[in-house]
This record gives sequence, structure tokens and C-alpha cells, in this order.
Amino acid sequence: MPKGNEHQASTDMKPSNSRDIGLHLGRYVADLDARTIDARTQETVLRCVLDALASAASALEQPGVKAAQQAAQTMYGAGGSPMWFTGRTATDAGALFANSAATAALDLDDGYRKARGHPGAATIPAAMALVHARPDIAVQDFMAAVVAGYEVGIRMAMARPGYAPSGTWSGFAVVATCGRMLGASAEIIAQALAIAAQTAPALPALAGLVGSDVKEGIAAGAVSGWAALELAMAGYAGPAAVLEDGRLFDSDTALRDLGGQPLINGTYFKPFGCCRHIHAPLDALLHLQRLHGLAARDIERMEVHTYRATFNLSNKPVPETLVEAQYSVPYCLALCALHGADALLPLDTRRLYDAEVSDLAKRITVVHDAAIESLFPARSPAWVAVTLSNGQLLESPLTDPRGDPDHPLSWEDLERKLQVATRATLSPASQQGVLEGMAGLRAGAWDPLLLALSAPARTT
Repeated sequence: MPKGNEHQASTDMKPSNSRDIGLHLGRYVADLDARTIDARTQETVLRCVLDALASAASALEQPGVKAAQQAAQTMYGAGGSPMWFTGRTATDAGALFANSAATAALDLDDGYRKARGHPGAATIPAAMALVHARPDIAVQDFMAAVVAGYEVGIRMAMARPGYAPSGTWSGFAVVATCGRMLGASAEIIAQALAIAAQTAPALPALAGLVGSDVKEGIAAGAVSGWAALELAMAGYAGPAAVLEDGRLFDSDTALRDLGGQPLINGTYFKPFGCCRHIHAPLDALLHLQRLHGLAARDIERMEVHTYRATFNLSNKPVPETLVEAQYSVPYCLALCALHGADALLPLDTRRLYDAEVSDLAKRITVVHDAAIESLFPARSPAWVAVTLSNGQLLESPLTDPRGDPDHPLSWEDLERKLQVATRATLSPASQQGVLEGMAGLRAGAWDPLLLALSAPARTT
């Protein structure tokens, strides 16, 4: 990683016009004062870190994650930055790739509604990679870098004219995160954003929804952002005009209210390891179970009423892979009805061929509800109608998913998420090490968390 330029003041440099997206965002990142980050935003950063670590640790035994770790060492070489919870190390770029892949693997990572994607799986591994390289960095400056990464990544995602998988914009988040931590100038960051715009994965719009370890290409996008910053700091010129092309990015969206309330505070956290489109139906079903004592054996059929984007998922009632399961409304609802909510924290390959789950999933249909359509993507609600074997019809209210800022998970909920999601991958002692590390981070100390991430996981 570049050992970088000290922060270059940019107060006398004015953008040439209101559409100069790269320079406006670069100035925001370079000038972000850690002392101005309020208590609410600091708390959100801590929540994002804990959630990313829980998501990554829960995926340690996934074949795709192990493959990413092996490939990271081959592609990027040996280094001293840890691939979390493995006891193994790689270069900073290699650790970013491996840890990003792990964070995104089980669809437990955080998201942002209007970006329709996942900023944390790129931002947190990038920030932590530089902490390992520079452990003297102040926690306040780390927090500022995380805030900057979410801000820029989310803005560039929202500025696109249509949906794009997270990997196409996760590099922007990494440029901002690492640029802030290394003290890069506004001009350097602007160049890096332009480079990232042209070198990010060019994924088809639904590439993440077909079921593979690539998913939304977040890890690949993250290292493309890392490379873009390296190149810019070395003097490589980016195609600045690409950011000013209105067919690719809307400047008003990218820059609206920049410098106001940090967008990171709009992050949602996931209680289930599946696509966010499935969360509202799950919460609606759980509501009916609590209200009526509904048992899976009583369900004759079920309808899920939702918005059109949910139909972009595979929705296979009998998925063949864990990733396909993460994108199947019928499968996830049948699994929840039969085995409870914790069966989705995370999903487990051993349940893929459960005959009871398959039978119930085949009797669950997804229905478009035009009345809900206008609420998306600001909200992602749904409701379910359950017909019982005795003919009785039960209907849930329109339900928003838990974990949104208006329906937040508490810190205790996130601690429980860590403990449940990693029950097969981390020992209680390792889990406690992460929680103690987070307590240390809250108090301004790095050592406990760095130790927890560097030590190999122990499940016995």
C-alpha cells in the first residue's frame, strides 16, 4: 500500500463547476475532520465493524471463502496483514480481498437501502487492513475513514441511472476509506475515483443473483479501488471525464447534501443470512407465528406479496447451492417455518435437501403487489397470506424488515448475531475475544481487537 502523501490542504482549490463529482467528493474526504463526527455516528461505525466481523467469521468454513484466502496469497503475495480468524497473513491487498469475500459470503453483511447494496463488506476490510499496517492510527481517524468510505460508496451507487451490483461501486468506497487514512489530497482522490470508475468489475445488472461465489463482485471491486488509489498516488492519470458523464452518474444525486448528516447512519443490519428482499416476508411470517401460534404442519400454502425487484431473485423452492438458497423466498420462508429464525443465521448446506422444507417451499408463491411498488427502494416491505389446512386464511400486516434505521437492531442484538452466526466457526473464547476487542475499540485501544482478528479460530 502507498506509504503516502501527507494530507494536502485543499481549501484554496475550488471545483470548476457543480458537476465536478470527483473533486467535490475528494475534498469531502480529504477535509473530513475526525473531531466533528458526533456520538451517534461513532456508535454506527462501531456497529458496522462488529456486524462485518460477525458476517466474516460465520463464513470461515465456506469453500468459496477458503478459496479466496488461498488465491489472495497467490495473487498478492506474502505479507503481514491477517486474513481474519485464520492465523494466516497476506499483503494488505490480499487481506482486503480475502476478508471482503468472507464478509459478503453468507449475505449477512450490512446494506444501504437506496444504494441497493452492501458498503460494509468493502469499507470495513479496507479500513482494518490499513490499521494492521499502521496500528498507531487514532481510532477517531479510523472512524472518519469508515464514514468517508460509506459516504462516497453509497453516493456513487445512488448516482447511477439504474441498479448495479455492489462490486461496481465498492471500489469507490475503498478509495475514500484508504485515501482518508493515508492523507491523500482531494486531487489524488478524484483521480483514483475516476480510475476506479473505469476499472471496476463491469457486472451485468443481475450477476449477483444467479448463485455463485462471485455474488455481487464486492471483493473484486474492493481491490480495484485499492489499485486505483495506488495508481493515483503514483501519478497515474484517471479518465476524469467519466465521472461527469450524465449517462453514467447523476451529479445532483452524487453531491446532494454532501457534508450533512453522514449517510452511514442510514445503514441497515441483517438478522437473517439471505437477500434483504426476503427479510420483510420472514418478519411477517414470524409475526403470524407469534400471534396465532402458527405451526408449519398447519400451513397448506402461502403467498408472499411484494415489490417487483424480488422477482429478480432465483426463488428456487429447491435450491442446489447455498448461494441459490440465499436468493430464494420460498426456501427461506419454509426453512424458517419449520426450523425457526436461527436456521437462517446463517443458512446451512445440510438443510438444502431437507424433504419437509422442499415440500413446503413448493407451496409458497411470490405475488407482485402494485400497491407496494412505489415504496421501494426507500422501504422494502411485504405481507404474507397463509392458508391453513382447515381452510382458515391468516394475513399479516404490511411489514418492514427489522434492522432498518426505523426498526433497528440493538447492540445486544448484534452481539447475539455474532454468537449465533459463529456458533459453528468460533469458540466461545474467540467470540468473547471479538467482543472484548470491540470494547477496547470503543475505549480508543486497538490491541485487543487486532489480537482477536489475528488469532486462528478455535471451535472446540
